[in-house]
Amino acid sequence: MSCSFKKLAVFCSIFLLGCSNGSAVSENSAWNTADEKFVQQMIPHHEQAVVMSEMVNKIAVSPELANLASEIIKAQAAEIEQMQSFLNEWKVESDTHAGHKMSGDEGHGMMTDEELDTLKNSSGADFEKMWLTMMLAHHNGAVKMAETVIADGKDTRVKTLAQSIVSAQKKEIDLINSLLAS
Repeated sequence: MSCSFKKLAVFCSIFLLGCSNGSAVSENSAWNTADEKFVQQMIPHHEQAVVMSEMVNKIAVSPELANLASEIIKAQAAEIEQMQSFLNEWKVESDTHAGHKMSGDEGHGMMTDEELDTLKNSSGADFEKMWLTMMLAHHNGAVKMAETVIADGKDTRVKTLAQSIVSAQKKEIDLINSLLAS
């Protein structure tokens, strides 16, 4: 191998390494970038739903809302652990800024800090309506994210989790709509 070719090969390797996002995804991996993006973004998405649901424990609300919030905390905390285990297995560090990257149409129902503060400072019927409306947007966003990874992902465990999220959150969307209508 000529010296020029070796230098070119080293340069290309360094260039490609510099262009990577630190992910270890390869064509032969059992997972792909769609799986990784879903997990990286769904963790903070679920974390926000848990924060919103924990707010319910601090004020008087209807039993239906209290039960829904409790179910969201239980289910999504377990899913967060599962997704973190995927990242650990893939040797991918959690993107601590993933939640901040989700904005506008790509926000998938994520609330701003200001919206969360408004919710936190409300009470009674105003709190319930605001919480239900925000959680409805949040769940619709999660369903879109899950449907995307079902279509584009590679890891069967991630796709199974995404299918579970779609199923559970569509049921909760129906419940939220009925609570908003009453």
